[in-house]
Amino acid sequence: MPEFHVIAKDALLELVEGMLKDMPVMGPKEREDQPGFHYFGWLSSPEEFVAEYVTTTMPPKKAFFPPSQILFTYELNHSPVLFDATESSRFALVGVHPCDLAAIDQLDFAYGYPPADACWQRERERGTIIGIDCMPDEYCFCATVQTCNARKPADVFLTGIERGYFAEVLTTRGSDVLNHCCLSAPTERDLQDVQNWQEAKTRATTAKFDVSISEFADILQEGGLSPVWHDVANRCYSCGSCNTTCPTCFCFDVTDDLELDLRHGARKRTWDSCQLLEFALVAGPHNFRGERWQRVRHRWHRKFLYLYRKYGRPYCTGCGRCSRACTVDINIVDVTNQLIEYSRRGEEP
Repeated sequence: MPEFHVIAKDALLELVEGMLKDMPVMGPKEREDQPGFHYFGWLSSPEEFVAEYVTTTMPPKKAFFPPSQILFTYELNHSPVLFDATESSRFALVGVHPCDLAAIDQLDFAYGYPPADACWQRERERGTIIGIDCMPDEYCFCATVQTCNARKPADVFLTGIERGYFAEVLTTRGSDVLNHCCLSAPTERDLQDVQNWQEAKTRATTAKFDVSISEFADILQEGGLSPVWHDVANRCYSCGSCNTTCPTCFCFDVTDDLELDLRHGARKRTWDSCQLLEFALVAGPHNFRGERWQRVRHRWHRKFLYLYRKYGRPYCTGCGRCSRACTVDINIVDVTNQLIEYSRRGEEP
């Protein structure tokens, strides 16, 4: 059963400070070059931590799966010698919003699907997660995909109230972390503040799909909708910004970087994007999605059809990062509703 406590506003930084004494801590920080924009980075002091923000440019999955990750290094002698490049020490990830908690949970499920991804499992075991609730902006559609109240896999989850933060302790790790700060028991007023926050969040979430995810999956499975795909593709640059900012995309490429002496090197895996021209290129050469509209369609099918049918949930958490990052303002909610409207009109030849 979860435990409930209240953390005073000024005690939150004490909590971060206490964790920094025990382990590295990653959390939301303001970009020095772009005030008002935030990113997840390693904290050097508790004052760098930003508790109130709308979103970050890159998702916090980077704590467990960096954009570029060395799997191992090697030396080529008469027989290759491998050197483990993995870490084993604990760390904390703080300030994670519900949509990003849901994304980490989805990646747990996908990377745990047999055969399980050993790198992800190892990094997840190292991390303690502290979530925190948020208020949406016009890009957020977490209510549509039912992630606005996600708690799993957080060890502690915080909600802002008048007295500070209402803390839900969800795991033993979470209980251990809260030893770093003073706690008090919640009052009836505190519980009412939490309910008021959740109701305000619901009212503030205005972006939404015009049908349920199940109905939208059926629309995609019927096929067609070509004019919409071509219209979006005519605007798309195939830059991959939508994928690389997505908290649930889990595709990667593996490369060997050999040093100039031809004796030492490193094997790396890096984030990849299905919107890039080379993604589906195979020997021949043949490209299974050589046309841009095919790659655009694949992205929607991947999020709301293939993985929805396989795992029972859409692989989109409604964070809106893809829409914010798109250089030509392709909005995932707008396009989805265009597809729904086109299907309703039944104009596909």
